[in-house]
Amino acid sequence: MASQTATSLENTLPTLSTNAMLAFCDDLDSMLSITMSCAPAAAVFTRLDELKSSFAKYAAVYSVQPKGILNQCFHLMLDRTGLFALSGLVVMLPEATIKQQCKQGTLDSALKLMDTVKEIGNLLVGSWDRIFREQLNGHKHLLQTGTRIADPWPSPKDVFGMESDSPCLAMVWEINVPDYPAFKCAAVFGDLKAASSESDSPQPTSASEEATVPQAEQKNTIEPAKSESDAQSDPAAIPPATHVSEDPAIQTTEPHQALSGKSEPVNASAHPVYDAIVQMTQSGCPNPSVSSQILNRPAKSVMNRHPLWLFLNDSVETALQRMQQNNTRYALIEEQGQLVGILSRGDLNAAVSPYLKPAFDAYRRPLDEATLQIRIKWFMSRLMHIADPEMPVWKMMETMCRHEIRALPVQDSSGSVLGLVTVPDIFGLFIRTDAGSDGSLCPQPIQTSVKPIQPAQEEIQ
Repeated sequence: MASQTATSLENTLPTLSTNAMLAFCDDLDSMLSITMSCAPAAAVFTRLDELKSSFAKYAAVYSVQPKGILNQCFHLMLDRTGLFALSGLVVMLPEATIKQQCKQGTLDSALKLMDTVKEIGNLLVGSWDRIFREQLNGHKHLLQTGTRIADPWPSPKDVFGMESDSPCLAMVWEINVPDYPAFKCAAVFGDLKAASSESDSPQPTSASEEATVPQAEQKNTIEPAKSESDAQSDPAAIPPATHVSEDPAIQTTEPHQALSGKSEPVNASAHPVYDAIVQMTQSGCPNPSVSSQILNRPAKSVMNRHPLWLFLNDSVETALQRMQQNNTRYALIEEQGQLVGILSRGDLNAAVSPYLKPAFDAYRRPLDEATLQIRIKWFMSRLMHIADPEMPVWKMMETMCRHEIRALPVQDSSGSVLGLVTVPDIFGLFIRTDAGSDGSLCPQPIQTSVKPIQPAQEEIQ
């Protein structure tokens, strides 16, 4: 099985990697208003040191750790010319200065560009991650784990984790930007078959080691949803039900319309998230039967019927302003009238340079200002989970927990978007004070202190 997976990856990676490199060129096109072209590269099974002729002297080397079907660290490389050319373009240096650095730049002058080189790596790995998510089944994410500017060949083990004569799968692309010298970029993968064999080998675990695993690390609790709206979680992380309420009102089965359109009764023993939520909502509340009413309310009665809509080519700056104006933390993304993605305030905060904040005024660079013009299509979450108008609250909560998301668009059978349900919308059901009429659990209002959202300009400066 491991051999089959490795063979499949070896066949898939060349096309996938070229698509990812093309996406990186397109991203820089949009960000910097330049024209970059990438010549297709053939995949070569070779020795690591055979790349030395293409990346002589020194290079920028990015270490990338994937999670998912591809679980072996790989490396992306920019040659010396590419290092200076892209850094100069990103910080908007004069054309003559960039050309001079490409021709005469030293290692010391390259090291002074480390911050900019790291930012380029973030963009590069981000482009690759987006293509891998879209085109590689079983992929979860890519994480940039290191950036080096060095001559990698005296000690390749330190840089690549491989010896000079180690077999590898390599692709080298030639990148062209009009009016500037051409440069090379490469992807270097190790021996996929050997890595797959090692990862499939069982690791012995003694009884004493199992006994010392902290209870908090065991998968017996429900993890809260995280901000990566399209991240996939392991279904095994949802724990088995440990308690079934004896309250007849809780155990009574009530039909509802599931996403598939099939009628399905509420059964606590079959749905551990539902069971855990029931236990939570019973605590300190006088009428536990009301929790069943809340958890079975349909999405159409909870959703926001007028969510914010944005377009694929809207900038980060535009999205921040629109979210502020509409007092929302989520937006739906459309293309030609169709729902294609979802965006959160957290996604925007991650895209904007932290050096735009007042505390870092002294360190602000043109690159930081440029992050405001990044198009939201490059980092929005592609839709993977949709709620049916009749989907009950407990089912939406289970979906959010299982897939680590915080918002679900509501779409009818014809494909029309009716609204959006978010975690705060669901929380609102449990803190309302009109007992019985809206399914509230507790008779006394819960006092909260919510800080108003600051204007977008203040937030990003």
